[in-house]
Amino acid sequence: MADKISDSNAPVSDRLHPRVFRVVVGLVLCLIASVWGFFGSGHTALALMIVSLFIFIAVMIPYILWRIHRRDPRERPQEPPDWREWREHDFAAQTGALSGTAAAAELLLPLAAVAFGMAIFALVHYVAVEA
Repeated sequence: MADKISDSNAPVSDRLHPRVFRVVVGLVLCLIASVWGFFGSGHTALALMIVSLFIFIAVMIPYILWRIHRRDPRERPQEPPDWREWREHDFAAQTGALSGTAAAAELLLPLAAVAFGMAIFALVHYVAVEA
């Protein structure tokens, strides 16, 4: 998905806005709640615990690394930019620069599709079992 770069003199950032990380954590919590919608008898609980543990670890490793990085005395604490300002500036990705809005969308859309898709599956499973 190629997005038009706004201005060649505009600042380019390689850091995501903290609001994007909060949305990621919210989607992960939605995914965990949706997976637990399949709770049943037998070995299902063990499988759900393992899936929840993997998802929890996938979220906690970046969080712990971020906390360690924050305590680095060589790094000056920086105030995050305003959300609107971050959205309008360019984001440096491995494939090239793109707008902050496009970067956030490319990061959040797959996770949102999985979380909400699993929620729909859990709802259908609940309706099918209860009917």
